[in-house]
Parts: sequence; structure tokens; C-alpha cells
Amino acid sequence: MGNYEDIGNIIKDLISNSKIGREINKYNLFNHWQEIVGEEISKKSKPTRLKRGILFVSVSSSTWANELSLMSDQLVGKINSFLKEKVVNEIRFKPGL
Repeated sequence: MGNYEDIGNIIKDLISNSKIGREINKYNLFNHWQEIVGEEISKKSKPTRLKRGILFVSVSSSTWANELSLMSDQLVGKINSFLKEKVVNEIRFKPGL
């Protein structure tokens, strides 16, 4: 018998090198929000959608919307660093969590 490669690794390689893989990676920020922004911020906010590089985030109050707006450049950096590609250019915060 020849050398066999694990089917999981083959599928992972195919997906990661395709447009689908890049799209899946973009949406990892929704599944890993707490890990990216930290526990305190994740308790008060939730990403709701990503459209054309703009991440829309619902927050618990207008005070949190203002506070996180001041931190938006830092949060964009954390998100893109976590995803290992520039996915988010801007974040818009809206009370209503």
C-alpha cells in the first residue's frame, strides 16, 4: 500500500486555499468574539453582521457604544490579527443588545 494522507487534512487544504475558505475565515470572528475582544467587552457586545469590511456590533447601551467607538481602531487590529488577514476596516456600534 502507498502513502495515505488523512482525508481531513486534504479537505482542510482544499477549503483553506479556496474562496469558500476565505469566507469561512471571515466569519470566525463571530464564533471567537470573546477570545478576540475579551470577556468584559464580549458580555456587553455582540457582532451582528459583516458587510464590505464593516463590522456591525450590537451593544448593551449607548455608553458602551461610545466607549467601544473610542477603541475601534484597537479592536479592528485585534480582529484582523486573529483572522490573519485584513477582513474588518471599520466597526459600527449600535445600542440594542
